[in-house]
Amino acid sequence: MRRASLLLSLVLLTLFTATSRPATAYEAFFTGNDYMAASSKERLAFLGGVYDTYKTVHEVGFISSEEFANALQRIFDCTAEMNLVEMEALFSAWLEAHREEWDVAAVSSFVFSFDTHCTQSQY
Repeated sequence: MRRASLLLSLVLLTLFTATSRPATAYEAFFTGNDYMAASSKERLAFLGGVYDTYKTVHEVGFISSEEFANALQRIFDCTAEMNLVEMEALFSAWLEAHREEWDVAAVSSFVFSFDTHCTQSQY
């Protein structure tokens, strides 16, 4: 329970600092490298937390950048029928193919990878 609470706290803190790429040392609390080293349960918890947090801040209007809000909306539309296991497979495969992103904050990579996927796919 404490571990999940700590992970959620880090996700929320990183979310509010991770608004641009590349990541700075300050925002890189949980990197792609950390994600790839995590267990399956930790990966699923991380993705669920990131997705739900982005969805909430988007819905209540906390996203000031129209471009970022549009990217999030594309992601929500594209992933509406996906479950967390499918999202985990997609994000893990993207990270495997983009090892140069492993030192970037995972919350930033999440948006970039899913927006890239959703922009390129016919969802």
